[in-house]
Amino acid sequence: MNAWHESKEDPVSVYTISLFLHIVGALGLFAVLSVEWAGLAQLRRATGVAQARESARLLAGPRAVGGPASLLILVTGIHMTATRWGPQGWIVVGLAGMVIIAVLSIAVSGRRTAAIARVLPTEDGPIPAAVRQRLQDPVLPLALRVRTALFLGVVFLMATEPGTGISLTALAVAAIAGVAAALAAREEGDHQARAVESQP
Repeated sequence: MNAWHESKEDPVSVYTISLFLHIVGALGLFAVLSVEWAGLAQLRRATGVAQARESARLLAGPRAVGGPASLLILVTGIHMTATRWGPQGWIVVGLAGMVIIAVLSIAVSGRRTAAIARVLPTEDGPIPAAVRQRLQDPVLPLALRVRTALFLGVVFLMATEPGTGISLTALAVAAIAGVAAALAAREEGDHQARAVESQP
């Protein structure tokens, strides 16, 4: 019996389940990034310890979803590659992009957010100057922007299914765009800070 008849008689196949879970994982990762954007913006604007502590918890919360979501995307992607798609260039590059996103999330964003949570005072009050500097850590927005850009790059690969060369170029452009956006945002923030300090 050919694959067409199998799909007609058994529409809920292992492949369709893998595809569904793959999409669920992508939606979960999108939600995680959205919450992180909100949490990081709130953390950097915090004026008191209580607000900073709440923002740190908001940033830590998505970790419980981000890890499983990324793993779900990788496992189902590898399964569909092995059983249906084959080792096409865009798939390999896309999976590599997901691995990079996961590494940046765990090794950079996760570790630095946890370090900030540890140095926050236990008592409420104004944020100490040393802690304030940690809240303005430029690596956090840089990592988040790069991860977001890479995620959009992976979505582009899934939608267009280009060759290996174009796939590598698209992911590289996405990473560069993320870094450029982070540097531009930092420059704008520094400019605003200097403007405030220069006011009488």
